[in-house]
Amino acid sequence: MTSPRPEVSAPGSVAAWRAARELEGLAPDLGWAEATGFVDGLVDGLTHRCVDLAAGREAPTPLPLVAGALGGPDGPADHASCRAAAARLRVAAMTLRGDGAGRPWALGAAEVAEDLAELLDHVADRARTGRLRAADKGVVLRRLHAAQRLLRGAP
Repeated sequence: MTSPRPEVSAPGSVAAWRAARELEGLAPDLGWAEATGFVDGLVDGLTHRCVDLAAGREAPTPLPLVAGALGGPDGPADHASCRAAAARLRVAAMTLRGDGAGRPWALGAAEVAEDLAELLDHVADRARTGRLRAADKGVVLRRLHAAQRLLRGAP
């Protein structure tokens, strides 16, 4: 994803721009095409929210609806990519929470980033110990759907 660098003038907006750049390169692999595609869409949405914050916007820009990829063979989750993404998502959450004070949409995005980081850590833990099963897929997808609703500001 390449987008023009917004003009940044607000205090703290450099940290938000840095968080956006860090999120752009994330590629956590949950082992299921649907979940991995969904996470990619959520990370992209969080990147947009960081750019909105970096640009000093009072209201967020519209986000596309993400349904997640369909099909594709299941495989093992890549716990290393999930852990790396979780760490960067936590940093982005701190930036959104700190620099986005007074902007409910930024605080909601921070909550999504924290929830997604927790979910990725959970997947990494279960994948590493061999306890991630096909039955976990529904739970993971429900949590991703809930995160999407929160990011979009829906109840």
